[in-house]
Amino acid sequence: MSLTDENKRFKIYLNMITEREKVRNKKANNEDKPWTIDPILQKYRFTNVRRMDDKVSQWLLNNWYVPYKGHPHMPQAVTMARFFNLPSSLETVTDLVFSDKWDANAISKKLRVKMSFGDKIFNNAYMVRGNDGQDKVDTVVNYTIQPLVNDPPLINTKSMEETWACLCPRYGMGSFMSGQIVADYRWAIKGSWKDKNSWAPVGPGSSRGVCWLHYREIHKTLKQSEFLPHLVEIRESAENYLPEEITNRMEMMDWQNTLCEFDKYMRVVTGQGRPKMNYKGEAN
Repeated sequence: MSLTDENKRFKIYLNMITEREKVRNKKANNEDKPWTIDPILQKYRFTNVRRMDDKVSQWLLNNWYVPYKGHPHMPQAVTMARFFNLPSSLETVTDLVFSDKWDANAISKKLRVKMSFGDKIFNNAYMVRGNDGQDKVDTVVNYTIQPLVNDPPLINTKSMEETWACLCPRYGMGSFMSGQIVADYRWAIKGSWKDKNSWAPVGPGSSRGVCWLHYREIHKTLKQSEFLPHLVEIRESAENYLPEEITNRMEMMDWQNTLCEFDKYMRVVTGQGRPKMNYKGEAN
């Protein structure tokens, strides 16, 4: 059954998407703040409606994914990109990542030198933990990335879903991080990626986003088989209300992403929490 704007939460979801896209466009055009009248979007940081419009994603496109598209090191490069998720760190090791020979020790060493100067290495967007007493650099490089080099995953460039399924069992991955990596493979590795407009993986935030829209217990975690039909329904319903200049730019991963942001948004609306990062979106 399609969602309609008689569903108050669906109406909030549509408004969040519309206003967040206004913020992006007005900011890009150097218009004066506030870029939206929405007080929540003024105060807290939310990712763009289209995932690849985000600052880190744009840096990756311009500095890694387009210049080095199809490079043999790209599978592990994308994994490193999303686990560290910080352009200043990635820029430090670009020459090593895309060299003729993969050298994990050299990459770790260069990052540690950066750390020794007190520089930040990881973006806080994704949660990364150390393993068995080792710090996060060792954990990511030695336990997550290097195994992809030693035993490369099967990457089916026709199917994001099949590639995601091969990544999920790997150390440190799971549904969410595998989804983030496959979403970047689609831009960084040559292929048709035929399901980019019909498939996306469930994550904790997007699962809660579905539950918010359907007035369900938000702590219920949806299975992938349950999540995807909901995502298709939400996309098809939203396309009846949102302008084509927004929806025509969106792939299924973007719709999944909006549900993660909707979860954050509804926590503010209902007084159950707030996003980790503030945003200076009020008038100067």
